[in-house]
This record gives sequence, structure tokens and C-alpha cells, in this order.
Amino acid sequence: MIKKNYNFYRWSIWGILVISFVTVFFHRLSMGAVADDLNRELGISGVILGNLTSMTFYSYALMQIPVGIMVDTIGVRKICSIGMAVTAIGSVMFGFSQGILLAYISRFIIGIGTSAIVVSIMKVQAQWFSPRKFSTLSGITSFCGNVGVLLATFPLTYLVLSIGWRSTFFMLGIVTIIIACGIYIIVRDNPEELGFESVHKSESNKDLKRGILDVIKNKYTWSNFIVIFSLVGSTTALLGLWGIPYISQVYSITKQKASWYLSFISFGFIIAAPIVGKLSDFLGGEIKKILYVTTITFTMVWIYILIVFDGKPPIKHLPVLFFILGLCVITHILLFTNVKEVNNMSFSGIATAVVNVGEFIGSALISLLIGLVLENNWCGQIIDGVKIYSLNDYKTAFIFMIGAGIISIFGVFAMKDVKEHSTHKQLNN
Repeated sequence: MIKKNYNFYRWSIWGILVISFVTVFFHRLSMGAVADDLNRELGISGVILGNLTSMTFYSYALMQIPVGIMVDTIGVRKICSIGMAVTAIGSVMFGFSQGILLAYISRFIIGIGTSAIVVSIMKVQAQWFSPRKFSTLSGITSFCGNVGVLLATFPLTYLVLSIGWRSTFFMLGIVTIIIACGIYIIVRDNPEELGFESVHKSESNKDLKRGILDVIKNKYTWSNFIVIFSLVGSTTALLGLWGIPYISQVYSITKQKASWYLSFISFGFIIAAPIVGKLSDFLGGEIKKILYVTTITFTMVWIYILIVFDGKPPIKHLPVLFFILGLCVITHILLFTNVKEVNNMSFSGIATAVVNVGEFIGSALISLLIGLVLENNWCGQIIDGVKIYSLNDYKTAFIFMIGAGIISIFGVFAMKDVKEHSTHKQLNN
């Protein structure tokens, strides 16, 4: 009976946080679906649009280390419930935006609000589940979260077309505040709060300064950072902003059809996420073998798109190419296992946060750089109030994707391949 209650509580806590994870992706990647509407209503350029998208990433990245510290000290329950409430406020503010200033502020607020969720889920997994389940559970978490990636493509596009972009963000705000309340009611920071024995006996983390310095000084923390910066950052820039405009303008198809093609990246995420952890377990935790294959494949896909087919492969190839990209990029979840293994478990929140910063710095910089290149090369064409960029513009801008792939390969080379669970006792919870 006790075991049953323990399982009920830990899965309930994990479940509400995973629901919030879905919402985080929805907020984070929503700009691609409304890019044309913002261009038309607010009259913003590609550079400003890139900056607007990046505001969420900047604030998210800025908050990661503070969030890691707060998760390790204040706890998941308070940080996440407050964070989702702040996200809801930002979403509603964005829906009210009549000019670029309020849009900037609201997207910045959304980044702050959503910044706690990933680190918190990893912390809950470490506190409520045994170490041997970490990679597998991370894969399931990613599978669920990436439903949000899928929802932010063609379903969100259709929703925006049906009720308008402002009403969409108002509705998102309402859903998010309900989730915030659910987190506060359900989540507990560790099993002891409910009278259960802790799965992980952590050392005292009173020496917070030492913990932060240990994580930051550890060179193997930064090899994980480099991979997530390049591999995930570049893909988020595509999914979150530039993918739909690229496909719709280069192939002269509707935004709805473009979002459908782009969604195959999400399908790759969803299919591969629960498999990645199991594959890592099968290989005895040799994460580098998996990441070598996926980073090289990622780079070859972009070479195929940009060099072999000059930036415009046959449209029937896009679902396959994007699906392969999704399969490759989702293996980044193994980085969270690796960084946990190469750092002190007592500071797993901080270590996870530092690595997680990489995605958002990468997303922000690559989104902005693509916008700068497109704007510099823009020939002045506007259709229905929307700036139109040429195939050559996109081909030049997307060269950053190949660069990101090459950087990720070097990052994998620099990683320390720790045998999973070698430093932990095998618990059977």
C-alpha cells in the first residue's frame, strides 16, 4: 500500500510538471506560427522579428543558473508555480501588444517564467526516482514535451487562423495559470515531505558557492553545453521562427502546408524520445557513440539541403529530411544524464541549468544571425504586407546550420563518456 501511494505521488508530481513542459514548448516556439501576422500588424523587419523571438531565449538563458540555484535551495514547487503564473501574465501581455516595446517586454517575461521547468523536472527525477531510470525517464519526458513542439506547428497555425493571434495568446495565458495552480497543489520537493524515505541521499549543499564554482570549472560541463548550443539551438531557430517562412516562400505554398512539413521534425522528436534512453542503457551508458552518429548525420542532412540541392530539395524530400533532423536532435536529452554524472549530484540542478543555457543562447544568436543575413540581402519585395526573401537569401542564411553541426561534432569529441550509474548504487524504486 505504501509502495502504491509512493508511486501515485511521484507520477502525479512528474505528470503535472510534464504538462507544464508541453506548455513551455508551445510558448517558446509560437512565434513561427504568427510571424506573418506580426509582420503585417506591427510592421517589423526580419531583424526585429529575430530579436523578438530571441527575447524569450535571452531571458530564459539569463535565468538558468539562478533557477538552478533556487531549485536546489528553495525547491521545485514554489519556483515552478510562480514561473508558470509569470508565463501566463507574459502571454496575455503579448496578446495586448500594439507596438514592439510591449511585445519585447512580454516575450522577455515569458522566457523568465518558463525558465524553471526543465531544470525542475530533472531535479524531481533525481529526487523521486532511482538513478538507473534517469535516461529512460528523460526520454519519456522529452516525448511528452515534444508534443508541445508538434502543437506549435500546424495545430497552432490553424488556431491562429481560426481565432486570431491575440485571442490565441489570451487563451494560452488562461491555460497556463490553471497549470500553475495545479503545480502548487500537487508538487512536493522530495519524498520526505510526504513521509517517505528519500531515493537519493544528497550531501548538504550549504556550500553553494563551491558547488557553482565546481560546475562552472568542470570542462566536461562545457562540452555538453557546446553540443546543446549548436545542435538544439539551430533547430529551435528553425522551428521557432524561420522554418515556416522558409518553406512557404521558397516553395510558394501556404503557411498551413509549410507548418505541416516542418512538423516532421516534431514527429522525429516524438518517435525517438522514448527510444534514446533505452538505447543508451543497451550500450551501457556510452553516450558518445550515439551522439557521434547523430551530430554527423545532422550535419550531412544540412549539406544535402544547402549544397547538394542548392537550398531547395524536392518538396517530397522535406518530410524525410526533417524527420531525420528530429531523430538526431532529440538525442540531446542524453546530455542531461552526462552532465549529472560528471558533476556532484548535490548540485545537479545547477549543472543541468548551465547546460540548458546553451540551447537558448544558441537559439537566440542563430535566430538573430539568420534575420540579419536575410535583411541584408532582402530585395525589397513585399506581398500582402509580408516581406518576401529569395531562395538565395535563405541558402546564405542557413549556412549557420552546417556550422552548428560541425561545432556539435567537436563538442561530442570533447565529452567525457561516463558509464551510466557507475557512481550510483542500483536502487530498485
